[in-house]
Amino acid sequence: MRPQRSKSLAFAVSFALVLAAGALACHPAEDPESVRARQAHELARELMSPFCPGRTLAECSSPDAGAVREEIRDELRAGEPPAEIRKKIEARFGDRVVGMPHRALDWALPILVIAAGAVALAFALLRLLQQPRATAAPISPELEQQLARELDDVEPD
Repeated sequence: MRPQRSKSLAFAVSFALVLAAGALACHPAEDPESVRARQAHELARELMSPFCPGRTLAECSSPDAGAVREEIRDELRAGEPPAEIRKKIEARFGDRVVGMPHRALDWALPILVIAAGAVALAFALLRLLQQPRATAAPISPELEQQLARELDDVEPD
């Protein structure tokens, strides 16, 4: 390499490193209040509302659900970990606030029910397909002879 080229390359690499360091320095760290707000929102999205059936705490417009959301924010401000807050709410309201199953059986049970239904359906369809098909009743020899005579009498077009 020529000396001019190596200086240019060194300058380009140095300039890229300075830009990267500047970008990292300018990116502010997340303040604790926004971290707590994000954690509170995540908890409210994961927990079902005991006041609005079928809705999460974040979606429920009930004043009682708002009070629970505020309680979550207060406990996070006090330094309580999200897992402990979740346990307290689950203990107070029971399983109806659990948005996502915690045990493996809770995840596996719906899958097993669907699989058993699919197996039962497949078994029923196989049985239907294997049943002998109904055939026409046998005709008497006299009727067969009469049919043959009538077909012989028909003139071709």
